[in-house]
Amino acid sequence: MKRLLRLLNLRDESGAALVIVAISMVALLGCTALVIDGGRIYSEKSKLQKAMDSTVLAGAQGLRTSQAQAISIAKDVSGKNGYMVTESELTVTSDSIKATKQVNVPMTFAKVIGMNNATVSATAKAIVAPLKKANGVAPIAIEQSAVPNSIVLNCGQSNPGAHHGNCGYLDLNGNGANGLADGIMNGATFAVDTKVVETAPGGKVGKVRDAIQYLIDSDASKPQCQSASTADNSCKRVITIVVIDSWDGANGKSNLNVVGLASYWIEKYKNKTIYGKFIRSVDPGEVGNETPIGEYNVYGVKLVE
Repeated sequence: MKRLLRLLNLRDESGAALVIVAISMVALLGCTALVIDGGRIYSEKSKLQKAMDSTVLAGAQGLRTSQAQAISIAKDVSGKNGYMVTESELTVTSDSIKATKQVNVPMTFAKVIGMNNATVSATAKAIVAPLKKANGVAPIAIEQSAVPNSIVLNCGQSNPGAHHGNCGYLDLNGNGANGLADGIMNGATFAVDTKVVETAPGGKVGKVRDAIQYLIDSDASKPQCQSASTADNSCKRVITIVVIDSWDGANGKSNLNVVGLASYWIEKYKNKTIYGKFIRSVDPGEVGNETPIGEYNVYGVKLVE
């Protein structure tokens, strides 16, 4: 202790000033390392986590096609985000995809205290599951038994109304024909677990025709929307419709039992009939534990880790 005090005695010209400066520099560099390099580690961790989140959310979109497709999409997105994942860093099942990645962050000031690199890691997992709530649901119903083979949705000349005045339309928005048309064009928020929907009887031909044409015209500049095989949820003419258990017992304005949601690509409106095809789809929305109605059930993606 006395020796240290002698060193700190400024009147002693034996090198005390150099010792003080050296000690101060180490302390200063240590603090700088905490601020600069610590901030670098935090920033890298944040960017890596966001990249992994994006990787699994995108990859999960491909699970409805195949696990190989999910892996391909995940690798592509991760590369674009600057953190390319390998297959060994992905864990894929039929309904989930998980990514785990570690990266080394070079240190600058922390080298003074012997730390040349720091390792940061991030893990993310996404699942696909049937949607229990979605936006943009069209006020149109189809029997479960008609999915996915039916090519018409409503009661036109090729599919005459056999449901006591019901043409497949639902009263989700109210306001009669105008509400129906608005619902077809813009959709409504709908929860599958409401279990029951009310029909909107009648053909409402003019309003339905104009609404369908609006959707088709809106996709005129989108090549992928011109075919059911390439269309996706970015297409206006791909609509989400309500799947019911059966039309049995429907008579005028009636309540129907809901079993799920399905995506339908509209080809045309002709002879008072909506023609098209059902497609597999993963859409934005709230997923739940609903029992899927089959491979054409609309699925959603959820980040769980």
